[in-house]
Amino acid sequence: MRQAAIILHLWKATIIQAMEYRVSFVFAIIANFFDFVFGLLQYLIFFTAAKSIAGWDSDQMLVLYGVFMLVFALHFILLYPNLVAMGEMVNSGNLDLLLTKPVNTQLMVSFRRISLEELGSIGTAVLLLCWQLYRGVIVAEPGNILLFGVSMISSLLLIYSVFLLLICLAVIMERLENMAQLLWSMFALCRYPVDIYPDRIRYAFFSFLPVAFIATVPATALLGRASAMTVWLGFAVSISAVAACSWLWRRTIRVYTSAGG
Repeated sequence: MRQAAIILHLWKATIIQAMEYRVSFVFAIIANFFDFVFGLLQYLIFFTAAKSIAGWDSDQMLVLYGVFMLVFALHFILLYPNLVAMGEMVNSGNLDLLLTKPVNTQLMVSFRRISLEELGSIGTAVLLLCWQLYRGVIVAEPGNILLFGVSMISSLLLIYSVFLLLICLAVIMERLENMAQLLWSMFALCRYPVDIYPDRIRYAFFSFLPVAFIATVPATALLGRASAMTVWLGFAVSISAVAACSWLWRRTIRVYTSAGG
């Protein structure tokens, strides 16, 4: 509870700072709303030439897009600002200062900052999914909702494990430019269903590079097409990934010799 209270105070400070530039803040939310709309139009253009893509029709693809943007926006709000600031934190010596405090360092470097610019994307993603629910595309049965909830947790945990891996690299290398680009590249793979890829690549996306669990599996859960075994496999993989990356973080901090070497 103490750690959560500290993080909430840090979030409050970040929001107050953002509110000092209200016009810029509102403009960023509006810009992200239009970015969502343009991405939606891109999906719809695909279906002017085909009725389905790898077994996914236009309505199902819109569910996938809604899930993808929901996951992407949550990552951008909670993790992205901390990832961008990690290199500076190491080089400026602020990480050294944080390590002297009686707090959970992993939680602090992971969630000390927050950005609300993607609220527009979250709002439109939720509206899109609600519209698909109203139209009967989403199968709102208790079992499907449960599998969707579990798969969304797995998705966010997998993204967090990649985040942890990147901040470990930032600490080890001290200067690691464009770390965020690695996450952008991963999201680019998740934007479309894994069914469009050849069998070998699809197998990789369900095993040692489990990007299938980030958007495709949660979307199939909402559509009533997900296998319970696949969903729980994704949950086990995500828990293992976070545990492994947390262990790597502790090892990294143990051998860390401060910004000055």
